[in-house]
Amino acid sequence: MALEIKKYNNLDEFSKDGYNLAEHVRRNTVGMPESSKIAYARNVYNETILDSYIVIGRISKEIQQLLNCSNSELKFSMDNMIKNRLAHPEVSDEDYRKIPSIIKNPSKYYKSKTGYDVILFKADEKFYKLVIKTTKNRKENFVKSLHLLNEDRYRKY
Repeated sequence: MALEIKKYNNLDEFSKDGYNLAEHVRRNTVGMPESSKIAYARNVYNETILDSYIVIGRISKEIQQLLNCSNSELKFSMDNMIKNRLAHPEVSDEDYRKIPSIIKNPSKYYKSKTGYDVILFKADEKFYKLVIKTTKNRKENFVKSLHLLNEDRYRKY
């Protein structure tokens, strides 16, 4: 019997599980480069865990048009949460809770050169860079990463 992909309804639960999974990887990959840590996570956790997700919000029609996608739903997969937690340990649970407001009201945004990503920015006590990607078939949208920027870097975009 195949395990069912978990659809989270609670951001705190999703974030906590992501933290625990990333910490397990971090403890077992000390001294390894970032790419090896991500590869380790993908070997240790099955697809059911990695493909689990939360619908974190809905993107605007304008962002949908930039991505040329047919769906406004924005998902955050556990795979990307683990990767983000490993690559950006400075991003806190409080920062992840701001994703819905960043989506709803970005300070600025632009389409990436690949055409599959849109980058949203928000200045809200801290400076955020949220990368959203769409799938090649343009039917699903996912949080790719959340970064904190300093003010100078924020202003360069």
